[in-house]
Amino acid sequence: GAINVTCDTWQADNTDSYFAVTGHWIKEKIPMQWEPGNALLGFTKLNNAHNGQRLGGTLFKVLDGLGVTHKV
Repeated sequence: GAINVTCDTWQADNTDSYFAVTGHWIKEKIPMQWEPGNALLGFTKLNNAHNGQRLGGTLFKVLDGLGVTHKV
């Protein structure tokens, strides 16, 4: 099945930056009966400026590390 992901970044008061990746999916246990699921797939501290290229690289590392890149 497929996984949809959401990402969020934020900066703490002490200027530490964090990046979280959450996965969302729907399982069809029996025909026409769906069960939603979700999980925190990754949470990491960012040590550098968070621009699009760096966030994309971090996202790929999280998904690749879990072996689910092909499901996104």
